[in-house]
Amino acid sequence: MPYKETQSKQQYLLQRKIKSKVQSKLKQHSASRRQKSAIPAQPIAPLQNAPEEEEKLPAGFKATMHYKGEGVNVTAAVRYETEKTDPLIKTVHVASNGEVVHREYVGPKKEEKWLDDNDKEYNKAEVKTAQVMPDGTLKPIVIEKTKDISVEPVAPEIMDEFLPYSFLEVWGESDSDEDGLRKTAFDLMKNGKIGAIKEFSHGYGKVYVGFMKPIVSKDGKSFGVEIMLAENKRKRRRWMPADKSGVALKVGKAEIPQLW
Repeated sequence: MPYKETQSKQQYLLQRKIKSKVQSKLKQHSASRRQKSAIPAQPIAPLQNAPEEEEKLPAGFKATMHYKGEGVNVTAAVRYETEKTDPLIKTVHVASNGEVVHREYVGPKKEEKWLDDNDKEYNKAEVKTAQVMPDGTLKPIVIEKTKDISVEPVAPEIMDEFLPYSFLEVWGESDSDEDGLRKTAFDLMKNGKIGAIKEFSHGYGKVYVGFMKPIVSKDGKSFGVEIMLAENKRKRRRWMPADKSGVALKVGKAEIPQLW
């Protein structure tokens, strides 16, 4: 047999042998994949005691704080944001057909109009106040301007838990009324108390709690009475470690009456 013919035959046999091995490997791999796919997927066990996701707070605004005291000189980069709170009760205005409406002042004359989300106008006489209940339903309510202010003595620490909304100056109309305020103020000071007001409103759909506090002038010859109004308790969210080592400071807990 000629050399070239023999070489060609050997190359052919070698190629068939290699092709056979490759096909065999492919068949084995395919069978293995089919076998694996036949095994049912095992369910992933749920995480136990998964940590709750922390509340994402706003980044705040940047500033530099400087403080100089007795033996203390501090410069620190700080951030801040306005502290806000939710109202004691959430209210909306509704028309007679149940549609939620809002007040707008339209035109150069700032004419008052009550409109729904589709800009349909309603008569002011039809608009009522409703409280938004926890389940989302609306309950018609009447919020009237406070005419009788009921005050009771409580611990002054209670007021620190509420975010101030505004302050009212209070004074008596006549000498006898001033005398009544004087007795109230000095009784509160004598017992180390402040006056708590469970409910106060200017009307206009908002309700507040109030705290009455007497104030005495520097010379002791005059006194005043102020009421701090608050919509709700404060929400302190930016706590920092009181000690670098992480050891809690031993601070006594204030005794707060059941009223609040």
